[in-house]
Amino acid sequence: MLIFRAEPSAAAPTSPARFCMTSLPVQVVDLNWGIRTFPYGDHEVSEIFLQEIQTSQKVSAGPAFVGLLGNQYGHRPLPRLIPEKQFEVLLSTLSKNPEGVQQLQEWFRKDNNSVPPTYVLQPVTLFYSSGEICPPEGVWKDNCQMSALLFVREIPRQRMKDGSKRLAKFMDLTADGLLDAEAQEFLTGLKSRLYATSKKILNLHCVELNSGSIDPKRKEHAEYLDSICQQFISQMTIRISEAEEFDWVVEEARQHTIMAAKLSKSLQGRDGLLGKICLAMWESTLVHHGPLVVHGTAGMGKTTLLCKLAQEMQDVLEAKAVLVIRLLAANHPQRPNINHVLNSVCLQVCLACGLAPRPLMSVSSHLELQQLFQNILEKVSQQGNTLLLILDSLEQLADQYQAHQLRWLPTDVPPNVHLLVSMETTSEAFASMRLRLGTAGNVFEVEPLSRDEGQQIMESHLQVAKRTLTREQKDAVLQSFHASGSPLQLQLILSAAKNWTSFTPTTELLLGSSSEEVMSQLLLKLEEKHGKELVGGALGCIVLARRGLMEAELRDVMSLDDDVISEVYRYSLPPTPSLIRMPPVLWARLKRDLRDQLEIQWTDGVAMLAFSSRLLSEVVKARYLTPERRGRTHRILAEYFLGCWSGRLKPVALPGLTLLLSDRKVPPQPLWFAPGLANVRKLQELPYHLLHAGLWEELRQEVVGSAEWLYCQSRVCGVSSLISDLDQCSQYMDCCETGLVHKALVLMKPSLDILSGHMDRSVFYSELLARLSSLASTSRTVIGQLCSQCDDWLQTCPEPVLIPRSSFLQQPGGALQHTLTAPHGGVLCLAVGAAVRLLVTGSAGGVVAVWSLLDKHLLQVLEGPSGGTKSSCQISYSSDRTMMAAFCLSCPAQDPVAVTSCCVWFGQIWSVTTGHLVDTLCGCNAPVTALLLYDHFVVSASSAADSVQLWSLTYDPSHKPLPHIPAGSAHSSYGSGFSSDPARFCPGSVSERLPVSAEVSCLELAQQKRLLLCGLRSGTVLIYPLALPQETLCIPPPEGLAPVLCLALGSQESLLAVAHWDTLRLFQVATRDGFPAVEGPLATAPLLHAPPSHMALLPHRRLLYGTAGGEVKLHDFGAGVGADLQPHSSGITCVTASNWETHALVGSQDATLRLWALDPVALDHTMEYQGLFFQGVLCAAFADSDRFVFTGSQDQTVKVWDVASGKLLCVQFVYSPVVRMLTFRNGFVGLTLQGCVVQEAFRCPDRVDPDHNPLRNMKARYRVTSREKGGAGRSDLQVFDPAQISLNLVSMLSSKPSSACVLL
Repeated sequence: MLIFRAEPSAAAPTSPARFCMTSLPVQVVDLNWGIRTFPYGDHEVSEIFLQEIQTSQKVSAGPAFVGLLGNQYGHRPLPRLIPEKQFEVLLSTLSKNPEGVQQLQEWFRKDNNSVPPTYVLQPVTLFYSSGEICPPEGVWKDNCQMSALLFVREIPRQRMKDGSKRLAKFMDLTADGLLDAEAQEFLTGLKSRLYATSKKILNLHCVELNSGSIDPKRKEHAEYLDSICQQFISQMTIRISEAEEFDWVVEEARQHTIMAAKLSKSLQGRDGLLGKICLAMWESTLVHHGPLVVHGTAGMGKTTLLCKLAQEMQDVLEAKAVLVIRLLAANHPQRPNINHVLNSVCLQVCLACGLAPRPLMSVSSHLELQQLFQNILEKVSQQGNTLLLILDSLEQLADQYQAHQLRWLPTDVPPNVHLLVSMETTSEAFASMRLRLGTAGNVFEVEPLSRDEGQQIMESHLQVAKRTLTREQKDAVLQSFHASGSPLQLQLILSAAKNWTSFTPTTELLLGSSSEEVMSQLLLKLEEKHGKELVGGALGCIVLARRGLMEAELRDVMSLDDDVISEVYRYSLPPTPSLIRMPPVLWARLKRDLRDQLEIQWTDGVAMLAFSSRLLSEVVKARYLTPERRGRTHRILAEYFLGCWSGRLKPVALPGLTLLLSDRKVPPQPLWFAPGLANVRKLQELPYHLLHAGLWEELRQEVVGSAEWLYCQSRVCGVSSLISDLDQCSQYMDCCETGLVHKALVLMKPSLDILSGHMDRSVFYSELLARLSSLASTSRTVIGQLCSQCDDWLQTCPEPVLIPRSSFLQQPGGALQHTLTAPHGGVLCLAVGAAVRLLVTGSAGGVVAVWSLLDKHLLQVLEGPSGGTKSSCQISYSSDRTMMAAFCLSCPAQDPVAVTSCCVWFGQIWSVTTGHLVDTLCGCNAPVTALLLYDHFVVSASSAADSVQLWSLTYDPSHKPLPHIPAGSAHSSYGSGFSSDPARFCPGSVSERLPVSAEVSCLELAQQKRLLLCGLRSGTVLIYPLALPQETLCIPPPEGLAPVLCLALGSQESLLAVAHWDTLRLFQVATRDGFPAVEGPLATAPLLHAPPSHMALLPHRRLLYGTAGGEVKLHDFGAGVGADLQPHSSGITCVTASNWETHALVGSQDATLRLWALDPVALDHTMEYQGLFFQGVLCAAFADSDRFVFTGSQDQTVKVWDVASGKLLCVQFVYSPVVRMLTFRNGFVGLTLQGCVVQEAFRCPDRVDPDHNPLRNMKARYRVTSREKGGAGRSDLQVFDPAQISLNLVSMLSSKPSSACVLL
């Protein structure tokens, strides 16, 4: 009832339910649940209960236990251990009862190995078989487990005449059915002590029984139960909220420090090696030096040595010395990522030394983190602080970023900083370390222990444990240890020896010639005691879990394992056949016997089970994880994290019974527990287990083909984690669509890295849709499903959003494989070291960058001489490939082909043998200035971009992107609806080539009349009817042959304005006999100032134009007069009139927009936008209703502004500047500088959230200055700051009708 009220999903108090208060996982375990009594003959139940309470106190961030104390004292078991003196007193009291003395001496045997000697209660199995001790049917006790509060129930006026049968549930009775007076006396004493000492946490309830029971239907009993539940919920919530906020850096450092202190106590001997290392550290304190390296074979005690060294050096070094230690093998079988290690080390050093930590969100690459690590060491040295940094077991690092090559580890350590590392002698890490240090490094080997050192360790270990061994047992231990001299083997033997009694036969001792053999014998003993399925299943799950398992997760998974359940209920049926789980006490017993081999490690703020030795993991794999067992365990783990059996009945076949359908009471596994609170454990584990279980259809549906999953994992775990998972899936699955999704995420990675995992769902879905939509029709299983999900969510998005209607971003599967971005400016030259798979780039600033072609990561940034590199780069390596020489030479470009290639935005692949054009690589982000061919790849770079692109020559041609309009075209225009036959029109394909007589200076398109207008440098305007392009019209140039600067058409396309250097001309465009004709000029106007740069033709023959100097003019051809409008501080780059001719937008190079009302002419809004780089507005288009205006900018974004308020509604990054825009239905069609056609719809809800911030995904800011609407002609200005003033379109539109509504 208590758990049911606290968490509805845990409907039964017997289930180990977990619920979430804030972000803390709460585990509820009743060790009495699932068993009728305790049939185990080892008499350790009470000790196990106390052990679990201590574990709760150790790992709980808030409450530790809850006590529910009624009127029953409960079972009072015999003590398992009785000190020798007390046992002799017991024997003396039975001196007149020889039979009793004989029975007592049979059941209790003296253990002389205990210090002092102790009598041990013998296991029941010595006298009865396991079947005989199985209890008969009895009362199944489902008492609630203990945690952090006390609830005490009293029955003040209970009448004894009610009878003992009615009191059986609530009071202790003797075997004769009478009230147990002794138990009641103990209970009264316990309650008295609680009343006196625990008033702050005690909740007292008094209730009268009804016919000897609690009846929830009675009003007073229902109120009693409600009161308990409400108190529990409220007090638990308060205690959890009072718990200190978890700091993962502090907790991780504390855990490693505690573990190091614990391990250091077990070291005996090694005095000579410790002295050598301490002397080397002391001598290098004030000078630059290299790291100290400790190596040895597995199990030689390197970790213990380093922990002991840390303790001793803290006493030797000055008081202000800072110790940072990381035991990288502590979480085995999980292997730590080097970035996580460097992150935590940097933060701990900064906090300990008083340095200002750099925000880790700003560290976007492994190389930046590596440089940050080295910079922090330098700062600590400069401050004069002493730092001792110990990194143990470097060979245990994960493979990411080629961590085993140790490029991240500095070889030149500054003064006052001591760097001590350890690794296995046979590891790749040690080989890399020797190559980097050469002969000058301080390298120390940990050798096997001698027999005397082993004996010293044994005596010390036994003394701490208050145990001893017989002479025969000691000799057996030392003889077994001497063969290998391994401290790990000795530790394993001594761990088992703590449980040896003086009467334990020699044949039962756990001995072996190696550590592996000792561990195998230990597992065999555990199987005999707990069952092979239980032991193998539990340890196998810990090994196969990708990031480890919490205890609650392990109990859930074991409850789903039918083989384990069948073994558990081999001798007795489940108490409730409809609810079957593994009793929690079974795992608690096994964990107690594995207490020296299992550890609780903190991972991301969660307590996980881990092995204390990686050798145990290898032995478990070899003993239990056959291919069939491994696949079955992966399937169980996958089903658990899928939530397949939550709330469902799972069949199981128990011995002697038919198939049972039972509820396993496992929790649901939603992707999001609450808005913003993701199921991190599911994200970490599910893809791995689905893949290795062969559940590929579920993998496609739940992970690869789920847009919500892709977004959630990229945001919570990082895009690198998602790409790694998809890469593994694409390698093993026979599904080309999975590979395309993986490649799409690789292409998205640069933008996701810039946002540091904080990309909104709308931005993520938009970019995914803009890359995959063209593949949806041919790849429907995964990509079609993804695109449909993205589109459906965007259609219902509660915020203003742009929805892609075409694949205008680089789609996966084509030639482009990777884009490498580095913070060193444009790239001028390239070189590849084929032998070592490295790419070297030289920049204009003299910076040389080194990339790995294996994992596409930036390895080194080398600062060269100022002045920069020019055109060629060569690299050379030493014979052992440890030294690189990079030569960036200054060579003037004299090859005319090379000069031409600098101006193109695409690459062409030609066959040398045939001379034919093989392929064209479209999608370059800047004019290509450097190319090289490497192993079926083309590497391209540009001096105008800080990125390098890798193109494959062996890609699938079916995924070749649609042809683009030639990128970087000097002038372009765009229209829609020119062909009713889709087969005749392919975006980017050449449908007609039109001859011109001079260089083109500008283009304009008449949408309705289907005319192409072309302005030439000679001053001529050519007009091509698109239906008959060969029938060309010509407007002759003016007398001075001034070139045409720009063209502008009226809204009805009946008037054409032509701007030259020195004059403006107005023409009429008519139609005669179905053929276009031009009349005029109707009017001319001389220019006495700077010539126009952009212009728009307004109603009533008015022309609005801007100049390169920032001037804005309004000329009336009808009246022959002009007017000056408010100028801009930089050149005008965009002038656009609205569809309903009520507004005009003027934009300039400084990213300032001014929105003008045209009737009468008045400035409505000034919109100023400031980003990090690339300012300037290039084009604009009003929506059909004139309610919104779209703009394209130099910063490669498309923005949507509200016309009525001037507010910014939406910003979208499109990877290339949009240079032309055309209104299309409820959105726009645009043309980018790369030649891509962007087609998007805009959706804006009727009411926008007041807290909507369009710049939360951009590193930019904007300001809107508007004139007050209260009176015409007023010059008062009001500043709108989106961070302070909320946006509410409904209230704004209700106060002033829109101009579109007036015209309609």
